[in-house]
Amino acid sequence: MKRGQKTGAEQVVLKLRQIEVQKAQGKSLAIACLEADISKQRDYRWRKEYGGLQID
Repeated sequence: MKRGQKTGAEQVVLKLRQIEVQKAQGKSLAIACLEADISKQRDYRWRKEYGGLQID
């Protein structure tokens, strides 16, 4: 993700879901975050803020 670029709530939830699926397939958090183009810290923050949201 580019610096200074805002990400919408739907995109955040999609990325978090993508990471969950990759972790379930046996990939590490670091690899899953790298493939989703976000940092592990951003994943942690997003899960804290958006963890309970779902896509319609």
